[in-house]
Amino acid sequence: MKKAALLFVAVLFATVTFAQSNLPIDPKTEKITFRKVINTVGSEDEVFNRIFSGFLNSYYKSPASLLSQNDGRTMKGKHQMQLDNGDPVKSKWPWITYRFTIEVREGRVRYTLTDFMQKTQSNHPCEEWMNKEDPMYQPVWDSYLNQIAEFAEDWGKQFEEKLIPEKVIVEEEW
Repeated sequence: MKKAALLFVAVLFATVTFAQSNLPIDPKTEKITFRKVINTVGSEDEVFNRIFSGFLNSYYKSPASLLSQNDGRTMKGKHQMQLDNGDPVKSKWPWITYRFTIEVREGRVRYTLTDFMQKTQSNHPCEEWMNKEDPMYQPVWDSYLNQIAEFAEDWGKQFEEKLIPEKVIVEEEW
């Protein structure tokens, strides 16, 4: 009975420790996944063009080179970002790769950011930073996870802003 109680407490503690982060975890893949469905106006082609010309062209330097799929309804791509570890030498800051998917349907758009990996000689999933029981745990990992969450929130906010169609002002002729 003591072993069962001890096991229960250990599992509960490990779950609480692992789940302390506020990052969304996909239950199927067990990966950090930011996903949102946004209602929008316009035909699928209009929305797709707004996303490509309005968001992708302004957010990324060369969007066509980072897209691995672009079939007119779904865009998939891979990009990277650099985290801040507080060290003044920026070359020591970790690079993170991530994948994004943008799906356009009639009246709605869904985006997904996932597969956050630390770029090293062998890539490491960022989900490893959530385990505070890891003997290699470093407190800076919490900062990295917060930076990933801030990045995804900013990415989503800018994406939503570009989905709003521009108002066409008709000039009056005198």
